[in-house]
Amino acid sequence: MDIKTILKKGCKTLAPLAGYSDAAFRRLCAEFGADLTVTEMVSVAGLNYKSKKTNALMLTSEAERVTCVQLFGSDPELFRRATEHREVSRFDIIDVNMGCPVRKVFGHGEGSALLNDPPRAAAIVKALKTSGKPVTVKMRLGVTDKRGAVDFAKAMEDAGADLITVHGRTREQLYSGEADWDEIRKVAAAVSVPVLGNGDVDESNIAERLDGVYGVAIGRGAVANPQIFAGERKLTRYEVILRHLEYGEAYYGERYIFTSLRSFLPFYLKGVPDIKRIRNAAMVCKDKQKLLEILKEADF
Repeated sequence: MDIKTILKKGCKTLAPLAGYSDAAFRRLCAEFGADLTVTEMVSVAGLNYKSKKTNALMLTSEAERVTCVQLFGSDPELFRRATEHREVSRFDIIDVNMGCPVRKVFGHGEGSALLNDPPRAAAIVKALKTSGKPVTVKMRLGVTDKRGAVDFAKAMEDAGADLITVHGRTREQLYSGEADWDEIRKVAAAVSVPVLGNGDVDESNIAERLDGVYGVAIGRGAVANPQIFAGERKLTRYEVILRHLEYGEAYYGERYIFTSLRSFLPFYLKGVPDIKRIRNAAMVCKDKQKLLEILKEADF
């Protein structure tokens, strides 16, 4: 399967986000037109334990035309074994997380720590390529220094990566400051595989961000507005929340409303009048009907 037959130039994809990219949200974004959605990151070590939590991360929706699972870890052999896992094998594409900046992940030599170990990162890509599936890489510009981003991307291309997504910050920056799109474009110009730019993409700057890259991967901008993939807002934010809630209940049960959905509310409510009162009331509410009444008060 050629990645360019799946994703065309100018594509808009949903970037994987831990705590957000569940099946309900991915379905929402896919229905609004996301060209590809990616699961939350799944531990290759955790796959061996067959935990309910891991299986829940790999739920997919009927709206996802092409499916992509993101894996993380540091042992190439565990990545190879992951390709034989029943739940992983049903995905069309495998993405490798080489960008997570979280201390717990970084401290285990995983996520963005791989940016400091190109040979290991390359071995992981080669191990995944034995599956015969397209393999993609999600990276940052570096750990503390951006100067190695081009060389790292070239190493991933040489190892067999079919596409590279570049978040325009270093690990040290976490999510602070502005994403460096000049550096993202340098990476895109240096490799022959498609490069997706990621970082600070919102509905006001998509056309600008697409200049010089194959496509964009949208993270927080999509959490705030899933309709970003449609190019217009046909539904009110309240209607989007209702649809999101419906999907969350369908996949995870009513508990989703009072757990996962709460993470989205500060994004959905951003900019509405009296946001603090409405947000605080919504975050402590434990009754579905009451929550809907609270949200309906917001002037969307």
